[in-house]
Formats: sequence, C-alpha cells, structure tokens
Amino acid sequence: MNYSNSETIVVDGRSNYGTFVKEYKDVYNLRIVIEERRGRGVAYNRGVLESKGKYVAFLDSDAAIATPGWISDAVKVMEADDKVAVVFTRVNSPSDFTTMQKAIDTFLCKGFTTANGAVYRRDAVLRVGGFNEKMNCLQEGELLFRLKKAGYTFYVNYSDYIYHYHRNSLKSYLKQNVEAAKGAKAYRAFTGERWIVKDSITRLLTLLISIALSVILIVTGKILLFLALMLLFYIMLYIKVNLETCKQYKWSKYTLLAPFLIYMSLIGFFIGYVSP
Repeated sequence: MNYSNSETIVVDGRSNYGTFVKEYKDVYNLRIVIEERRGRGVAYNRGVLESKGKYVAFLDSDAAIATPGWISDAVKVMEADDKVAVVFTRVNSPSDFTTMQKAIDTFLCKGFTTANGAVYRRDAVLRVGGFNEKMNCLQEGELLFRLKKAGYTFYVNYSDYIYHYHRNSLKSYLKQNVEAAKGAKAYRAFTGERWIVKDSITRLLTLLISIALSVILIVTGKILLFLALMLLFYIMLYIKVNLETCKQYKWSKYTLLAPFLIYMSLIGFFIGYVSP
C-alpha cells in the first residue's frame, strides 16, 4: 500500500481469528479493539469511532489488499470534492480462488457498492448517524441512501481493486443469501425505496413459478417436457451470465456452474424473505 499516513484498527467481534491477529499485532502496528456485540454494522461503527483520521477505509475478514493505490487514489478524489462521501472500490478474485468461488464471481464480479473495500469520509458518516446496526446485510446501501439525502455523492474507483473471497461451501452460500433477503426487507423498511421490492418479488416469483411448474409436469407424467424446460432455463441463465460477466470469465468453465448457484441463491433468498 502506497499510503503511509494511516493507522490500522482491527475490530474483533469475538471471532475465531483473535489469536491469529495477535500474532501480527506488533509486526504491522495493529490496534485491536474488542467489540462484544456482533454484526457488520456494529463493527463498522466501532471502527469509525475508534479512528482518528479524516477518512476511513474498510476491509472485511474475507478480503485483502490487491493494488497499492487503493486508499491514496480514493483520498485524491475526496480531497478534490468535499461532496464525495464514499469511494467504492472494485472487487476482484485472487489467484487461489476455488472453482465454486470463481463460479460465484462470474455473476458478482461487477459489483462495487459494498463497504468491503470502500473508503468513507469520516465526518459525513458520523453526520448521518453511521451504519444501521439493525441491519447485517445491505447496510452500506442504506447508509448511502442517507448520505445522498444529506447532499453527498459517491464515486467508483475503477483503477484499483481489492481481493474478496466468496463463500466456499453451499451451506455458507445459502446462509449468505438468507441474510441478503433479510437485508432487503430491512432496507425497504428503513428507506421506503421501491426498487428493492421489485427486485425481491422478481426473485421470489422466479423460484415459485419454476417449482410449481416442475411439480405440475412431474405429477402429470410429463418428465421429458420437465427436463426440456429445465435445460432451457439453464441455457438462458448460462447465456445471460456470459453476456454480463467480466472479461476473464466469458465462456469459461466457471460459468457452467453459475446457473446452479444462482438458483441456490434464489432458494436462500426465499427462506430469508419468508422468515420472521
């Protein structure tokens, strides 16, 4: 990292990485803060409050620095325009990604509006009340909503990127999408934004219609038609992923698994959405 005017704070929410982090405390001059409460919003807010600088950059435990200019380039943008409250950074896949992680990355690689890798203007975050601690997913989107209402804007740094490790098991991936659905409900409740409702309904209907149609075809003995429609659905998703994915993934072997994982994400989202 080519930005030296910084401090490194590790907010540990009683994780399993405590011992590991302590080993590097003196090597990297880390300041470790123990946060008894759990949740990403809680950890982010604690980091903001503990920090002393003008800007705060976030890296989750599943991410790593990739390009040295990640922070310095973001600072240049915000120094030039005091209305920019956050600079989002692109996310890229590290070389040691597993096949499943790369398959997930094929349909997530163009995303950027996440606090993981973002650099925030500290006083702007505090001015609007910080991250919503009642949310454990999409809280950066809800914070951005309030920042924009307060007159701030955002910027996307396309020159730099961070490494982000996606979920590496089907169980953790489903759980992540359960949390995403709960985050979507909370986002709608706190912001009143309608686009999130449309997005959620589209996901739910896609799953429910596919299940209902499959049951009808199987019960009526139309197995061949069922298999043909399943194949058509797979091919449509496969083509869509390849048309929209990042350059390094287009028509690669990793996109073959993407339709299955997208469908699994719909199942996880449904479970989370109908849960209390």
